[in-house]
Amino acid sequence: MEIVDKFDNKREPLNKTSKRKDKINGEYRQSAHIWIVNDEGKFLMQKRSKYKKKFVGKCSQTGGAVDEGETPLQGALRECKEELGLDISKEEIELIFSFKRKYDFVDVWLVKKNIDIGKLKLQEEEVEAVKWVTKEEIEEMIRTNKTTPNVSFYFDILLKLIKEYC
Repeated sequence: MEIVDKFDNKREPLNKTSKRKDKINGEYRQSAHIWIVNDEGKFLMQKRSKYKKKFVGKCSQTGGAVDEGETPLQGALRECKEELGLDISKEEIELIFSFKRKYDFVDVWLVKKNIDIGKLKLQEEEVEAVKWVTKEEIEEMIRTNKTTPNVSFYFDILLKLIKEYC
């Protein structure tokens, strides 16, 4: 059972925790989305496991909830390790932008790294497979409803920010 810290609508701590799945109006948790890009400009996408309750088989970036007592950066680094078996250092990850959803604040992180996906250790409960894909392939996956909603929601913004500032 995942326990998360709770925040108000200004991201001020409420000094309380709850189960990750508990959704209470006016209370928010934190989430981390990590986009990994290689030197060819390809993105590491993961296919959600058949064991997931939502969006089974859809493609997404790495990520998840920030656990109790963690900073968003610590949560992002942990999610990379848990889902992919990938150690990322603080120096390799950059916060790109943040936004608020109905029940969480989402921090979107960028990692520029060449990774041999054959050496990754995928967390079976979360990730069925991974692959490197181009921007155009992701746009096609969005058009054909093969991604999770968050990918279609902000992928264009992510691309603009990477081009402009990274």
